[in-house]
Order: sequence, then C-alpha cells, then structure tokens
Amino acid sequence: MAGVVIATETFRPLVLAQAKARKIEPKLVVVKHPVGGLNATELAERIDRAFEGIRELIAK
Repeated sequence: MAGVVIATETFRPLVLAQAKARKIEPKLVVVKHPVGGLNATELAERIDRAFEGIRELIAK
C-alpha cells in the first residue's frame, strides 16, 4: 500500500504538521516510542502494532 507513514507517537505532530503544509492527509500508523534500542519482545510489539494499523487502513 503506497503512502502509509509509520511513526512513533513522539513524531506524530511533526508528521501531521508536514502533511498539513503540503495539503495532504497522510495514511498514518502510530506506534509507541521509541523504536530503537529495544529488545526482541518490545520490537515485536511495535511491529505487530504497525502491521495491524496497516491492515486497518487497507480495510477502509
């Protein structure tokens, strides 16, 4: 699916501000911050959330 942005909750406002400046509405999936420096279990949780978010967008 083209045009999906995956961002952490910390960067959500930045993504939305940039999208507004460009007059677009992003297909945004937000995951818990941070993504770097995680153990395997924590990273798997972020991946699962991103995957579910993308599935939700596709279902719309």
